[in-house]
Amino acid sequence: MADIRGAFLGAGKQYLEDLDDPKGLIFIGNCNSLNYEAAAEEIDEPDFTTPGGGLDNSVQRISALTVAYNARHFKAANMARALYGSATDVAAGTVTSETHVAHKGALILLANPGATNVIVKSADGLTTHTLDTDYTLDPAGFPVILEGGAIADASTIKVDYSYAKHATIQALVTSGKRYRHVFVGLNEARSGKPVVIELFIVKHSPASLSFIGSEFQGMEFTAKVQKDPSKVGVGLSQYMVIKDVE
Repeated sequence: MADIRGAFLGAGKQYLEDLDDPKGLIFIGNCNSLNYEAAAEEIDEPDFTTPGGGLDNSVQRISALTVAYNARHFKAANMARALYGSATDVAAGTVTSETHVAHKGALILLANPGATNVIVKSADGLTTHTLDTDYTLDPAGFPVILEGGAIADASTIKVDYSYAKHATIQALVTSGKRYRHVFVGLNEARSGKPVVIELFIVKHSPASLSFIGSEFQGMEFTAKVQKDPSKVGVGLSQYMVIKDVE
């Protein structure tokens, strides 16, 4: 039977499942690229039978299969994976009497971002300092001590505030995590026919994070594909399978 497949113009969604803590395939967000590449190792046997040399035989072995993708959504899980970290969701809450040392002209880095209802007091709690006179608030709700205000340099202050729900990512606390990677794609050149690509086990390299720029930022991920010994059978790959709908 003739193969009617032709050009490919792809779009689709990528999913990852943490194989060490499986909770199903989780959508990783918008990605603007996806590439699979096999690296070959060449073993050559020179021809020693003639003075001119040449090649008697050659063998190529696949030394590695890699997948690369550019994640465009700065989800907590994506950022944690980029930095070999862990991500934790923190519920909104309130803090009373968080203690800091204040310096004139300096930012006070509160323990939680998205601060509102900020009240800055003296160490003994008897003096409540005045917003826009003794301190201002930056966009994250953090106090900035004003040079001409009443807060003495190197003095201790206490801050009461509410804070927003947020994610906390701890970098460099995990490594070697194994994932299953699945691409559910659509070929626009063939009226959106689906193609599904599954990598059974991948391990990611660290990725860079860019937070300032004049364009939308992304995370360039690269992962090596490893053998899945549970895939057993004649003609079955232990690395990768592609299912392309006709």
